[in-house]
Amino acid sequence: MRKLLDLLRTQIGYSEQAGGYTKYGDWYGKNVEFDSDYSAQPWCDMFLSWAAHRLGYQKWFGQFAFTPYHAEWFVEQGAWGTTPEPGALVFYDWSGSGAIDGIDHVGIVTSVDGDTIHTIEGNIDGQYAREKVRDQTYVVGYGYPDKVRVKQEAQAKALAGKAVALKPVAAEFSLAPAMTATPGTAGDLAGGREAPGAAALLVPLLIAILVLVACHKARRALAGPASARPRSE
Repeated sequence: MRKLLDLLRTQIGYSEQAGGYTKYGDWYGKNVEFDSDYSAQPWCDMFLSWAAHRLGYQKWFGQFAFTPYHAEWFVEQGAWGTTPEPGALVFYDWSGSGAIDGIDHVGIVTSVDGDTIHTIEGNIDGQYAREKVRDQTYVVGYGYPDKVRVKQEAQAKALAGKAVALKPVAAEFSLAPAMTATPGTAGDLAGGREAPGAAALLVPLLIAILVLVACHKARRALAGPASARPRSE
């Protein structure tokens, strides 16, 4: 999160260009959502999304242009609360309703001093990127990207553990390694194709041996005792 805050600080002072154009909206419309031209849209959330994407944090930061949807995403991830902390996204409702669907602005917390929060925000003070010092009067809540990251890493670790546990079980049911014939020898199978596995050859071989043994016993039974057979001349 320190890397993200450092990147955002390099953008402080950026302002809209003619017609409300911003590079953040232009990027968003070309890389995240393609249903509209976002280049001249309100950009406070796209400003943060742009920075997160630059660092590869988008999966656990979220990529949004509409602030209520971004807040709802944090709720769904179990990463929503009312306690400010550095790196948390802070969502505001200037009407003071306190409802998520009333959110109309977002920034990111850089530090906390009692009830005062220090933030970086885009599309503020005449369409600039600025550092701000605020009380929490209009704060609806906070989204915690780092909690999403920890959750996603734990899920990935659990899935990896399950995959490792399944490997020995799968090995118990696998056949012996296939025997590959050496090209140029009597065992060559059409240019080195794989021969049947050893386990596949063993069963027919055992059956053939049993058949031979059974035939031999049958012949001896039909011939009778050796003492009863006439001597050859």
